[in-house]
Amino acid sequence: MDLGLKCILLTVVQLAIILYLLSGVYAAFIANIYIVWAFISLSLIIASILLESPIAALVETFSAVLSLLIIKKLLNVCLTFIHEYRLAVITINIDNIIGNPITYAIVFSAFIASYYSWSLILKRGDVVVDRLKNIGMSLRSIQKNLLAKSSVVMLIAFLITLIKPMEIYEEVMYILGVVFSLLLLVLKGYRASKNLCAVASWIILPYAMFKGVALESTVEEEKVIEGVKIGKIVSRLVYGKPANVWLKEKLHLPKSPSWYWKVESGTYTYNPYSQINYHILIAGSSGTGKSSLAKKLIKELYYQWAIPCLVIDPHNEYVRVIEELDGIVVDASKISINPLELDECSPRERIVQVADTIQRVFRLGNLQRAVLEDLLEEAYAEKGIINDDPETWKLKPPTFLTLLKVIEKRIEYARSSGERSRYEGLKPYIRLLSTSIFRETTISFSDILSKPSVVAMANLPGDHVKAILSETLLRKIAHYMYVSGESMGLSHYIVIDEAHRICRRSTEPSLVARLMMESRKYGIGFIIITQQPLDIDEGIIANSALKISFKLSEPENLDYMAKTLAGYISENRLEIFKEALYYMPRFYAIVRDSRLAEPAIVKIEI
Repeated sequence: MDLGLKCILLTVVQLAIILYLLSGVYAAFIANIYIVWAFISLSLIIASILLESPIAALVETFSAVLSLLIIKKLLNVCLTFIHEYRLAVITINIDNIIGNPITYAIVFSAFIASYYSWSLILKRGDVVVDRLKNIGMSLRSIQKNLLAKSSVVMLIAFLITLIKPMEIYEEVMYILGVVFSLLLLVLKGYRASKNLCAVASWIILPYAMFKGVALESTVEEEKVIEGVKIGKIVSRLVYGKPANVWLKEKLHLPKSPSWYWKVESGTYTYNPYSQINYHILIAGSSGTGKSSLAKKLIKELYYQWAIPCLVIDPHNEYVRVIEELDGIVVDASKISINPLELDECSPRERIVQVADTIQRVFRLGNLQRAVLEDLLEEAYAEKGIINDDPETWKLKPPTFLTLLKVIEKRIEYARSSGERSRYEGLKPYIRLLSTSIFRETTISFSDILSKPSVVAMANLPGDHVKAILSETLLRKIAHYMYVSGESMGLSHYIVIDEAHRICRRSTEPSLVARLMMESRKYGIGFIIITQQPLDIDEGIIANSALKISFKLSEPENLDYMAKTLAGYISENRLEIFKEALYYMPRFYAIVRDSRLAEPAIVKIEI
């Protein structure tokens, strides 16, 4: 077996063992790094014996250590799609090994020890030195042939660093790699004309050429792919020694290699068909550009793909946009919808759903919740609907007015003051809901889902009514979705503004989160807009392929959104997200979708 093949096999073995040692998640890292250093020393000495050359062992071991760079980059790409704790730990540990000067000091110390042991104790000659002596070429022929052609290879290596700019640290390692590769190939007796493969053989080259290509290829793809032009990319997240830093006057960065926002250029466009799902999350403080972006998406999705949007609009902000699209504007104060309609559910199932909504909206206690379920069951019985008799489920359902009359009857016939107070405690809430808004359903869901529509709620009496109406609409949409059957593609979007008011975090998944998990096969996408991402159901954020965050300043929401966008925490990665979100200018946002290897900062074009 020749020297080059032996070096390759030893490198693979060394990398495998180092990665295994670094993957000890449950072991203390200080123990891990000492074990890795000990293994590197021992493996270099063993390589000296197997290769019969301490010099070749030094080149091979140094190459193995530097090869961890490409592995680290590949792990970073994997972490974008697979949020695995063990992978994140390996990435951090690799970074500590390759960025630690002690690692290289140990490599050279082990080389010195092995060289003197090999030459003085074993009294053996070094294969590399022997082959250099036996080259049998005159100085003049070396100058004309070997050195000249090697210089051409070195020139090509330098040109690659110019074509694909790298940090100084990376350039030095790359050029050293080319030198070592040339040395091994010359010692193997290759012709100088074949030394061009030395550049391609060096394992740092794929890292140098692939560095950042995930985002940049996306940027190039976005230029030709059909989609909604969101805006211009102004920077992207990279790891290295900070250079060309975006917003450097405000962002604090260490001088050593770290995560930072590097100035970048390109166009970011959104195509729902190129994502893993259709859902979009837009977060940010008031006045930062959330609604403006949502309006742009509503118009462009309809213009480019004829995808209509149904907007649940608590402040009538989207009425003008829907009118521009010749859509349907529904004044929520002039319609009626009955939350107690069964829609092919059992009475018991609907009772639990309605009681859950009322409890969450009005913040009722568990005892009040139990009393409310009992009252709802009686309201259904008043209309002849019995849970154990499916034939009765087709009868006309009760309304909140029916429920109010049941409460009044219970108060009248109460046997004690305590019993009466339990019913009287619920009466104000049900009286509020027994208005004309919650009577028989008059809205046509087939109409509002067939073209751009908005349910304008500004004229409704308070946030409680808006929240219950919104959830009822969504439940009706879910029923319509199931009845319509599976869709071959994206048929419409549901836009929910002020989502934190109706999709609050709780122990059970919210209705919106459940719809998002299964709506893709029914051709429905969601655009969720919120000022308080911490308050909304975490299932909504997890199931949004495209996440866009404008400026956030409230500490808890800022911290939560930074963790969501960062994906995993490594060194200063979380802090750089938090600072960027805090200092983000108006109409700028961090964008992360299912195709980007790392997030980008985009100047939104409204």
